[in-house]
Order: sequence, then C-alpha cells, then structure tokens
Amino acid sequence: MTGGLRQRMAWLHTWTGLWVCWLAFAIFLTGTLSVFVHPISDWMRPEQVQQHQQTAFTEALDHSQQLHHGLRYLERHAAHSKMWELWPRAGEAEFQVFWLNEPGYYQDEHLSSATGAAMPEEAGTVRDTVGGTHFVTFHHALHAGTIGLWIVGVASAAMLVALISGVVTHKRIFQDFFTFRPSKGQRSWLDAHNLAGVLTLPFLFMIVYSGLTISWSTYMPAVSWAQALRTGEPAHVRDYGPQNQPSGRAGTLTPLDPLVRLAETTFRTPVYAVVVNHPGDAAMTVDIYSTNTPDTQHGNLLSKRGVMKFNGVTGALLETEMPHRAPPNGARATMATLDELHRLHFAGSVIRWIYFIAGMAGTAMMATGAILFMLKRRQKALNEFGEATQRVYRLFDILNVATIAGLSLACIGFLWSNRLLPLDLVERHEWEVTAFFGVWLATLLHAAVRPVTQAWREQLWAGAALCLLLPVLNLLTTGQHVLGYLARRDVERAAVELTAIALGALLAFAATRVGQPKASATTAMRKAAS
Repeated sequence: MTGGLRQRMAWLHTWTGLWVCWLAFAIFLTGTLSVFVHPISDWMRPEQVQQHQQTAFTEALDHSQQLHHGLRYLERHAAHSKMWELWPRAGEAEFQVFWLNEPGYYQDEHLSSATGAAMPEEAGTVRDTVGGTHFVTFHHALHAGTIGLWIVGVASAAMLVALISGVVTHKRIFQDFFTFRPSKGQRSWLDAHNLAGVLTLPFLFMIVYSGLTISWSTYMPAVSWAQALRTGEPAHVRDYGPQNQPSGRAGTLTPLDPLVRLAETTFRTPVYAVVVNHPGDAAMTVDIYSTNTPDTQHGNLLSKRGVMKFNGVTGALLETEMPHRAPPNGARATMATLDELHRLHFAGSVIRWIYFIAGMAGTAMMATGAILFMLKRRQKALNEFGEATQRVYRLFDILNVATIAGLSLACIGFLWSNRLLPLDLVERHEWEVTAFFGVWLATLLHAAVRPVTQAWREQLWAGAALCLLLPVLNLLTTGQHVLGYLARRDVERAAVELTAIALGALLAFAATRVGQPKASATTAMRKAAS
C-alpha cells in the first residue's frame, strides 16, 4: 500500500473487495431472493390453497371455547412451565398452544377447536419443503449456525471497508453514474462496476450496516453474558421468556375472554397471541398481542405488534403499547428501525421490487468487480504471489465462474429439486438443501476442469435453460402454469415463474457475450493490418 490517499484506498478497495467478493456475492444474491421469501415458499407448495384475504375488523370475536380448551391442555401437560402461549383463531377448526419446557425451549401442539384434543399430523397434504426460507438461512448464516453468522459478519465488515474505500478512490463518482461505454472490453466492465456501485451506494451502505447491527448480540456477546449473570437465567430464555419474576405464592388465573375482547376492541384487530407469564403464581401477568394487517401496517415503518399487559390474578390493566409505535428508548427505536429496513416486514410489493432491483444491481457490482480484476491481470500480471501467481490467478478464475454462474445455477436447481424429488422422501426439505449445495459443488468441479471461457459459457447456458424451462417443469409435474395462476389471481406464484423467465433471458444474453470482446479485438487488429 503506497502512494497518496487515493492510491492507498484503491489498494484497500481492490484487495478487501477481492477476498470477500465471492462470499459477498453469494450473500447478496440469496438475500435479494429472500425479498420474495413468501412467494417462493408458496410456489414450492403447489398443493397449498391460496390464503383468503382477511376481512376488515368490525367487532371483537368469540374465542372463549378455544381459550378454555387451550388452558385445560396446558394445565395437564405444562403445569410447571414458566410461560404459556395461546393462538386463538375464531372460526377455524384448530388452533395452537405453546409452552416453555424445562430446558427453556418452546414446545407446541395443535388442538381441535371443538374438543380440545391434540390434532394428529396430516401427512402428504402439502409437500415437505424448506421453501424460500432456504435463501434466508443461507443469506443470514450460510446454513452453518453461529459459525456461519460470524463468517457473514466478517464479510459484511469487509464489505463496508470496500464501499468506503471505493467512494474515496472514485473521484468522479457522480460522473460515473452517467457513464457507460459498451463494447470497450475492460473499460466497459469498469463502467458497469462503477455504475452499479454508484446507483446502489446508499442502499448498499444501509443494507450491509443494518445486517451487522441486527446481529449485535452475536458479535457483542458480553451484553448477553452480563444479563445472564445478573438474572441467573440463560440468555436465550431471557430473549423471549417472562420478564417479571415469580413470587413463589399460588394465584388463580383471571378469566381471559374479557381481556381478549378489550384488547381486540382497543387495537381494532383480531388477537394474535395470549401469553401467560408464570402461570399459577400470584405474580403472573397476561400479555395480549394484536395482529398486524395490511390496513394497520399502511403508512407505518415498524411492524411491532400492539400489546396490552394485565395483572394475571386481578385482570387489572397494567400497560398498553399501541402497534407500530417506536420504543421509548432511543437505542431500541434505532435498532427496531434498522431491523425493519433490513428484514422488510413493513414492505408492500412496490418496495420489495425496489429492494430486489437494487439488490440485483449490488450483486452485479460485486460480480463485475471480480471479473474486472482478472481482466486486468490477463492483460498485465503483477506477480503479487511470486512463482505461484499464475496458479492463484487460475484459482480466481475458477472461483469467479463457480460463484457467479455456478451459484445462479444452484439457486434455480434448488427450485427444480422441489418438483423432482419424490413427495414421500424422508426429510425431503433437507434433500432440497443438499441438492442446492450439490449443484453448486458440481459447478466448482466443472470450472476446475474446463477452460475458463468454456466454463463460463456452459454454466450460463445451463442456468438459462433451467430458468426458461421452469414453467414447463411445473406444468409437467403439478399441472399448474402461469396462465392458471393469473386466472385465479395468484399473482405471487405467477411472478416467480415470470421472474425466472426474465432471469433466464439475462443469463442467455450473458452466455452469448462470453468471449465476444476478445473476438472483436482480434477482428479489429485484422482490419488494421489489411
């Protein structure tokens, strides 16, 4: 790292960006797909009937029978639990109850609304699939738990360094926004990299920084340790368990139905959950949460549910927190805002499409940066790795192909596995994830044994074919198709296939361009010689 500030920042931008670009590309691509996690999940469950639109709230509903059955079940099966939770659903044949078991983790059961008996699991009605949450889990932690979360955190921090150093490096940053020179080889790749970077710069800063902050408890564990030492309870229990302490004296639970009716009338939405903290204790409390609906969410950034807190013995109202309101603590309000901006709980279809397009542009910026590095080194090797330089460059080429083209192929292959795997396969959802990583590994091996240009072309064409043929596969395996989705106004499932077709067309276009700049240069040299 030598020279002035810009030269130093250019070095930092190049090498920080290079070492994390492959991982960052994977995180960003899967994160961008995660924007539409629910439509992807619905498409991957073709047997599931489309949910009906929720009717406008008019008056408090009658949940008395479900509440009665739920409490009786919890009294028999979770009498010593620190917390009970009921999800009453008026008009439905079944509802759920939850409780904290002895180690401090949730258990749940589906109960019949008519009898209160546990409902047997219905096998085979809807296929076992991980759905779009696969992309969320990979984006968040690479399917590797806490270790994966730390890896993503390190990559995100390095990405912030690359973004800041990139801003310092590009002194013509605003001019770059309006500059693109096609068919100019390396110059075109640099223009594309700069254009995508400048276009998405505010989005990239926000999404990377918010992604780091919402996982603060993992990256700053001392806070949780201190909390555990202070309270004497494991930190994971304190995250969602009772916040008050038991008194050690017996108490009788107040009737819940009047409290639920008051909460529904106050919030003007059906109840979402009824939580009893320290049931059977004189210090027990009851928390009743509201349901978020598009009507209540409209115009609000925060998706926080409303909650009314009651004394569990007397039924006296202790506190009311209205829905979609920021916490009074400034730090918590900031964290809640960053969480919403990253996870998009508040967003409708327009904002999600904006995030999707910006995410794709940011992903393209990382891809063009990795490709640009190798284009420069092919023209002039800098021998950064001594005698091993050419072998390292070959490794970079392999990683570029397997990450950019290969991961795209693995993502669409994941959707194909949902239609091709046998429906009765044990742990079928795990096999879908295995198929994703299997395809991705195959692209790495393919890139390692094929010349770089051929590997690019073959993997891009394979990804394009799988994208373009996805609607055909769906029709052959389920009998469903885009026109049928549109006819019954299932726009989200139709959008999954239409988006696959559009991405397939882009991959096909990219495949036709592989090797073209080199051919054009050769043609120009021949013309000049003649």
